[in-house]
Amino acid sequence: MQNKSNEFDSIDLISFLWKSRKVLIILGTIAAVISSIVSLMMQEKFLSTVTLFPTKSSSITFSEVITEDQSVTKFGEEEEAEQMLQILESALVRKKIIARFDLIKHYDIDTASTLKYTELAETYSDNITFQRNNKGAVLINVLDHDKDTAALIANHISALFDTTKNSIIHERALLEFEVKKMKLQKLQDEINMLNDTMSKLTTLGVVTNQAYQGLTLAMNSAKDSETRYRYEKKLEMTEKYGSVLQSFQVRAEFLSERMATMETSYEQSESDALSNISHKFVVELASPAEKKAYPIRWLIVAVSTFATVFFSIILLLFVAKIKELKANSK
Repeated sequence: MQNKSNEFDSIDLISFLWKSRKVLIILGTIAAVISSIVSLMMQEKFLSTVTLFPTKSSSITFSEVITEDQSVTKFGEEEEAEQMLQILESALVRKKIIARFDLIKHYDIDTASTLKYTELAETYSDNITFQRNNKGAVLINVLDHDKDTAALIANHISALFDTTKNSIIHERALLEFEVKKMKLQKLQDEINMLNDTMSKLTTLGVVTNQAYQGLTLAMNSAKDSETRYRYEKKLEMTEKYGSVLQSFQVRAEFLSERMATMETSYEQSESDALSNISHKFVVELASPAEKKAYPIRWLIVAVSTFATVFFSIILLLFVAKIKELKANSK
């Protein structure tokens, strides 16, 4: 019984559609004509795309032992791609692009409007988008009514990524660089002071522990009293200040080793603070599109016509059901 009921319902629906065919054809035709006119009035836009991959490392490493992740030739992964997207979508990049291409004028934004910057931001977001594809690459997509401008904007955003990221890194790394520079200079001053002091002690005749035994042998083998006296004075000064010289030597060796370690760290911070390196691999730069990407007129007409016919059927069924209910209630 249920199957027969469903069959009858299907037949009734087909019968209803057949009876309403003229209305549906008229409404569908009107929708097709109106959507065609609207689609023809829409401004054509061209799409330009830049394809990028982020690098794994954001700095040049001065360490003698470099891991694979520290290599500037290694492609970045999900984390680096997300960081790239955040920078590309940042206000830092947006403001530079708006100023560089005078987008408030290019997009015909009403400068007298109190919401002009809101409208500009929304138009920018509609026309300039960033996304990751299924290969992990980052895409810069730019729609514009001028195909050359679309390509120029996309390529300029790509170039701005490096300058913006370097600026962010420099802002943080510059303080570290100045601190390390100050510490390195302080260490160098201490080493110079120690060297000057040891040089003065040596001038006074103080020798190292290693030279003390040789000095004693030289004094014992001296053939004249004057030479022997000079050796005796050196031995006397060494016995008096030799331990001081030794402690200065130990300190100087320690500081020299520390200096060597700090120089590598200093070079690293200097590179981070001052160098301008690329943080991306450019797979493909944008070029002017040969055909428009928007609007897709046939799709607009097809969707509009289908939607109109579909909702017309729903409305006609609803009206017919109301009439049926009213008739049964009498």
